[in-house]
Amino acid sequence: MLKKSYEIKFYEVDCTNKLKETVLLNFMQDIAAEDAENLGFGYSAIKSRNIGWFLTKYHIKLFKPLINDGHIKIKSESKGLMKINFIRDFDFYNSKDEKIGEATSSWILADLSTGGVLKSEDVFPNQFENIDRTCLKSTFPKIPLPSAVTYTKEYTASYNDIDINSHVNNSIYIGWANDTLPYDILNSTRAEELEIQYKQQVKYGEKVVVNVEETSPLNFLYSLTKNDGNTVCLIREKRV
Repeated sequence: MLKKSYEIKFYEVDCTNKLKETVLLNFMQDIAAEDAENLGFGYSAIKSRNIGWFLTKYHIKLFKPLINDGHIKIKSESKGLMKINFIRDFDFYNSKDEKIGEATSSWILADLSTGGVLKSEDVFPNQFENIDRTCLKSTFPKIPLPSAVTYTKEYTASYNDIDINSHVNNSIYIGWANDTLPYDILNSTRAEELEIQYKQQVKYGEKVVVNVEETSPLNFLYSLTKNDGNTVCLIREKRV
C-alpha cells in the first residue's frame, strides 16, 4: 500500500477550480506505477521481457468536488488476482484528510509484440493471491452502447496522446469524452461516478469518433469507436 500527496498546479484545474478528470487519472496511474515498482512487479521488472501492464477497467466514485485546496492525497493498494485480472483500489483525501472518493481498477499483463494476454503465474509466479468477486469494491457491470446520439465529435490521436506502450494513454479517453459535451454542462457540473472500460488500443494517427447519449439528465453513455467500426472504450458517467 502506498499513500502519496500531490500538489495541485493551477494548470491542472478547470475554470471552476476543480481538478480535471484527466489529471486525476494521471495521478492514479502514477501512484499505481510507483507502488508496483516498490512491490517488485512494476515497469522495470517487465520492460526487458517486452511485457506491459494494460488498464482494462475503472470504477470511480467522488463523494465531494475535487476542489483545489492545495493538494490531494491518494492511497492505493494492490488487492490480488481475479482470474487474469489484477485488482487495484484507490482512496482519495483532501488537504483536511477527509475522504472524498474511492475507486477500483482492473489490469492485465500482455505481450507487447502480439497483444496476447499473459497469465500471472507465467510472469510473476506465486506473487499474487487469488480473490473472489465478493472482495471487490465494484463488480464492473457491463456498460451498454449508446442507443441514440445526443452529441458526437471526432478526434485524431496525436503524438502527445501516446504513452510508453506506444498507444493512447488511458487518461486521454475521458478527456475526449468530456470535450464532446457542451461547455455549459462541463462548467456547471462535476463527475460523481465514472465507469470506464478499455476495449482496444488506439495508435498514433488513428481517428476516434465519440458518440454520447444523455440517457437521463446528467447521466451519459459514451462510446469511442475507430474508423474500422471497432469500439475502443465505453464510459458511463453520472454528473451532479
